Amino acid sequence: MGIHTLPFCQLQLITKIIKGEGYPHHPQTIGQHLRKRRMDLNLKQKDLGATLGCDTCNVWNWENGHNVPEFRFLPKIIAFLGYDPRTEPTTSLSDRLVFYRQGRGLSQADFARVLGINPTTLARWERGQRLPSRGYWQRLVTVAGRTYF
Repeated sequence: MGIHTLPFCQLQLITKIIKGEGYPHHPQTIGQHLRKRRMDLNLKQKDLGATLGCDTCNVWNWENGHNVPEFRFLPKIIAFLGYDPRTEPTTSLSDRLVFYRQGRGLSQADFARVLGINPTTLARWERGQRLPSRGYWQRLVTVAGRTYF
């Protein structure tokens, strides 16, 4: 003889998971954004390191504010988070160029190659020493889109 359930005794327990010590409720740095997402997914630092292609020590240092990730890790960090945690510059073209390039993990030489220009020219644009001519401006818009430039 089995045990029957009563249809009128449906009980649903709902609880809020309390995040442990060190959980960044309002992340400000890239490391804090990483820690928040990692903890939300119940991942260990070594799991995140494997995902990002870096050592566990890197993850620990980023999360604890001892250093910031090299720009070569930014594409994977942005993919892991699902957004770019950096504050997008709105003022100068030079800052927007660096922001765009680093967000894709590109060196100046690599980005210059994509644009079909000399790396020295790109370096001058990024330092604010020169502005792109109309033809180069079109290349920037074609590569990056109007939202950046």
